[in-house]
Amino acid sequence: MFKKNIFSLILLALAIILPGCSSTSARESVNDNKAVTAENQEVRSYPVPVKYSERPVTVLKTPENYKPAPPDKIVISDENIKVIIYAKEFAQGNAGYFEADREDGKISEIRKITYAGENIPFTCTEWGCRGFFAIHPEAKPGKTFFTLVYFDGTSEKKIEGSVNVRDVQYPVSKHLLDLGKFSDKEYTSKPEFKKLIEESAEARRLAFSIVSEDSITNSLSHPRDMHKVTGDYWKKRIYAAHKKKGKKKVKVKGHVSYHRGLDLKGDVGAPVYSMADGKIVIAMKMFYEGNMVAVDHGNQVFTYYMHMDSMAVKVGDTVKAGGLVGRVGATGTSTGPHLHVALSIRGVHVHPLSLLSLPVSR
Repeated sequence: MFKKNIFSLILLALAIILPGCSSTSARESVNDNKAVTAENQEVRSYPVPVKYSERPVTVLKTPENYKPAPPDKIVISDENIKVIIYAKEFAQGNAGYFEADREDGKISEIRKITYAGENIPFTCTEWGCRGFFAIHPEAKPGKTFFTLVYFDGTSEKKIEGSVNVRDVQYPVSKHLLDLGKFSDKEYTSKPEFKKLIEESAEARRLAFSIVSEDSITNSLSHPRDMHKVTGDYWKKRIYAAHKKKGKKKVKVKGHVSYHRGLDLKGDVGAPVYSMADGKIVIAMKMFYEGNMVAVDHGNQVFTYYMHMDSMAVKVGDTVKAGGLVGRVGATGTSTGPHLHVALSIRGVHVHPLSLLSLPVSR
């Protein structure tokens, strides 16, 4: 009888203890005080970290044949704050990221952060603050500055460090790029297309002017399930143009453009994934872009995905990093099936995959 009672007490204790031991992802532990299972049963999440060393690590989803390069790092600090600045490379056309660690027991109210004279929006958590910035693809090579201004409870102080931006030799196309009917001036000026072109431009203008709260978590994703680049970032291209004179094509002056995103190989119907958490602000068939989806990640950080065969989301939807947004296609000004993916940080287009080298936390 005594053994049976002891056994019953042990079972009762386990029944009380075990529900509090349910685990959740690092992202859930930061963003949610409580998590809900598929069965709508409430479970506890991990406590929000209060020390920099306890912040969630980056969760990265990539194809088997792609491994992002480790980032370059610069550290600047004083007795109250340590700032770690990251970029795949401190070179033209890269995304940058910083984390500001408030030393334990110190009172430090961060008031302003700038890079190259431009304000950087930042998000503060229990462990410190973080934010994203762009190294412009045409930035002047050489020294520029990262500055953080904070209040220590008595006076305003400033930390400043130099960033040496390296020059990048971008590829230049050696051949005219003929887009078929889209290179025909008469075709692109048809009245029936004019309205769509104007609506597409307005949709982009409105979407990319949105200012929303930071929604990027510690989870990032490659936009495809395999990695093969077919069109380089910031490649200089010369587009062919012609008019018809009778039955003949007559060449006219084309235009020069820089490829603001990256082209990735994919068969029609292959999956396209969001690179980070965010909200859908464009899901529309456009004239030049084809089926295009744009994701707002907050603080005017956007990724967008063009030429897709189909779209799996609509405006207003929320999406997680690695969530399906569409399928590879050849719509719009495309010479064949591929994904055009782009990353814009407050209007500056940087190499989209440079984001995946950053040790993002939340």
